[in-house]
Amino acid sequence: MSRDPRQALPRSAEHAAAVARRRRIIDQCDAMDVLLLLDADIATWLEFVFNHADTPGSQIDSICWDVGLAEDTYAIYDSDLLPRFDVPRLRPYRDLGIDWVGRLVQGCHERGLEAFWNARISEVDLPQPWSDSCSHTDPARHNPVKAAHPDWVLPCWWWLGLWNLASPGLRAHKVAVLRELVMRYDLDGIQLDFARHVPCLPLGRQWRLRHHASAFVRQVREMLLEVARRKGRPILLAARIPENLPGCRADGLDLEQWVDERLLDILVLGSRTTTVDLAAFRALTAGSGIRLCPTFDRHHTSDGYYDAPSEYLRGVYANWWQQGADSVATFNWPCASAAAHAAHGLPDWVNPGQYTTAVLEIGSPDTLRGKDMVFTVERRGGYPWSDGYHNRNDDRPLPCPLANHGTPTVLPLAIFADLTATAAVPITLRLVLWSAFATDEIEVRLNGRPLPAPSRDPEWKDGQIYSDSAQLCAGARTGYTVNPSQRLLRLDYGVDPAWFRVGWNDVAVCVLKRGPHLCGGRGTLIEIEKVEAWVTNTGSTACSPT
Repeated sequence: MSRDPRQALPRSAEHAAAVARRRRIIDQCDAMDVLLLLDADIATWLEFVFNHADTPGSQIDSICWDVGLAEDTYAIYDSDLLPRFDVPRLRPYRDLGIDWVGRLVQGCHERGLEAFWNARISEVDLPQPWSDSCSHTDPARHNPVKAAHPDWVLPCWWWLGLWNLASPGLRAHKVAVLRELVMRYDLDGIQLDFARHVPCLPLGRQWRLRHHASAFVRQVREMLLEVARRKGRPILLAARIPENLPGCRADGLDLEQWVDERLLDILVLGSRTTTVDLAAFRALTAGSGIRLCPTFDRHHTSDGYYDAPSEYLRGVYANWWQQGADSVATFNWPCASAAAHAAHGLPDWVNPGQYTTAVLEIGSPDTLRGKDMVFTVERRGGYPWSDGYHNRNDDRPLPCPLANHGTPTVLPLAIFADLTATAAVPITLRLVLWSAFATDEIEVRLNGRPLPAPSRDPEWKDGQIYSDSAQLCAGARTGYTVNPSQRLLRLDYGVDPAWFRVGWNDVAVCVLKRGPHLCGGRGTLIEIEKVEAWVTNTGSTACSPT
């Protein structure tokens, strides 16, 4: 299909100014999850849900409320289109006449924050009435709208199917629901969340049918412009999409068409990945005014780094700022500090502490500069809730086998900061290997330079490395336990900061000599599980990679 030669939709000067507004951090907050976690009156609950935004020094400028859940079938607010979604925890608020969604929007504006609404393209069906103990296969999850409109539904990984944007009836229904929402509340924008979930077009034909997804985005944009004219204030449109252009194509999202028509104001890039192709998106959107905002999912996180330390988060976001991000986003992060959780008797795993530190740091390259960081080569897999590209990280380099015949494996390590400007001591380049022994001879080259002899730990353990066991799903927090019999080989190399490039670095690893020993597991091959660069900028021991 050839490109549709439509004209770009006009934007007012006021709209353009709203797009250009300063956004350091856009916090996508699952307020429903917080609602179920905290049993409190509305004032206490609002104080808790805005805790991070209210923390002195917070860099949160916008909150994207992710509370729709069943929004194409039920509503959590008074609706003329949809029946009420029965959440027992919301009943006391409703009985008191409290519009909790309105309070969230009002709370943002009282603080000078933007209020966005996250519109999930597809969600797994929820039980009605809500029960957090209902199994995924419970008949209470049957969706009456899907039953009445089977042509709106795509057969896929989810047993009840996901929404099919190739259906004109579904698109009209979704737009009507969003129109009612933006008429009811003074939202600053809508985010179309294509991460929840794919596919959104028939499998195997996503790119061929891309014009249907484009038609939906266009309908939403035209509706928002019409409502904005009625209200006399701009309403922005964002979309959460895959982290690179091939991924968008794979899922049937025609970014070139969307940019040509100026259908979007903000592209929220990625979800659970640290590898975002900002350069390609920057080239595509040049001159359009579209803002680029990479995001990182704390819960369904990049494999092997669930609740990683502050140094890891700094490395992820520093890379994005150095590559030209206009703002950054957080997703599935706690909304309150560890102290606030403890004050309400909530478990410490909800916020181990690093996320409160991060909202004071990651919103600007200036507040990240000079701090200890770790940069990593990304691992793949661990996300089964997708028939497509988004969220899966299937094309990431690790884990990867090492050939026994000495052929090097070259891995890409992204470090876009100039380490020679800040690093106080040699950088530690760490490799974690499975099925390797201390007597194996491994050579590592960084950008062609052979590294000196490493320190070795043949008893290293890591609860987020599965070796020859089945991989856990992303976010399997309770499954990350250290196996006392696990034996990984950790190699730490001291590296001069001047040996690193600004941008992509080549880490070449090869086997010089093995054994003698009996090999188990998957046979005779060593596997590289993790590659990390630990950077100490401050000279402190806080970033010591131990």
